[in-house]
Amino acid sequence: MSGSHATAKWYNESVPVEFTRALLAQAQAHGKDVDAMLRAARFPFDPLRQRAQTTCVSPEQYSRLCVELVRTLNDESAGVMPDVQTPVGTTRLILLTMLNSSNLAAAMRRSIEFNAACRVRQGVEISNQLEIDASGKLATLSYLCSDDLPEVQHSVLCNLAMWMRFAGWLIGQHIDISEARCAGPEPAFTAGIRHFFPCPVKYGQAVNSVTFSARLLEAELVRDEAELSEFLKLAPYHVIIEPKASTLSVTQRIRNILGSDFRTEMPSFEELTGLLNMSARTLRRRLEKEGTSYQRIKDNARRDAAISLLSRDGLTVSEVAERVGFSDPSAFHRSFKKWTGLSPGSYR
Repeated sequence: MSGSHATAKWYNESVPVEFTRALLAQAQAHGKDVDAMLRAARFPFDPLRQRAQTTCVSPEQYSRLCVELVRTLNDESAGVMPDVQTPVGTTRLILLTMLNSSNLAAAMRRSIEFNAACRVRQGVEISNQLEIDASGKLATLSYLCSDDLPEVQHSVLCNLAMWMRFAGWLIGQHIDISEARCAGPEPAFTAGIRHFFPCPVKYGQAVNSVTFSARLLEAELVRDEAELSEFLKLAPYHVIIEPKASTLSVTQRIRNILGSDFRTEMPSFEELTGLLNMSARTLRRRLEKEGTSYQRIKDNARRDAAISLLSRDGLTVSEVAERVGFSDPSAFHRSFKKWTGLSPGSYR
């Protein structure tokens, strides 16, 4: 196995400046003083005026600006959820309510109960449910605000993705969303949806929903109140930009082993057991408990690398295919469409 597999990171620790511009544009749309926000957040420059100064900002800078936008609007959904206002502090209270639950299923149901009882509505009916399919293998979390606002449903769906990142942090595991459904039409600008959902997304559905392995609902919560206070300092970064990597998850350990260079052969399952110092039986049981498999982890690693490479200029689709380990471009096309619901060319 190449040494690069053992050391490469598959996540970033900086924020493209375009994300900060989006925050400021949201503030402008609500008539807020952007200069005052930047000063309060101790932001070193104005991303709207000084476009050439930098391409990235730090997680701390981005998180401070998010917090300031929330404080200015007094809305933790930053004005993108039209059905309810989410006053500052609501997310912390919901997570505190969830902390002592017996498992993730109980925690999610507590959050749904909190949402039904405590959030400030604007005269619309809300549907918020957690359901398990007949096979017992798939769980679906759904949310629908007023269905006469089709143009905002993709934003509501993205908020569901953020909530799943909170849930993943609570159990110390990444929650892999296998399919998403949007109650509105496909938006003209799909970068936000693609950022949160590297999986098939269906539009024009009855509700907004995310589907994931039901096995994860059995997972115990591994966080306490002190960890929550620490997490919330960078929560905007971890729920919007990059989920917090977990040292508790065997999936994460495998992703770290695989790295991001797939031009060399990935370790076999037998080699992997040696690298993790586990028996094959133990590893299979741990992966099943985390609602995944070694093949799915490998597929997701190659998918994420392909998405990153497709966003760069100067690489052809064939070159991207080769870099993620496909000698046959047509096989890459088939696999990428299975992973994301789109062909590589359409995704780009």
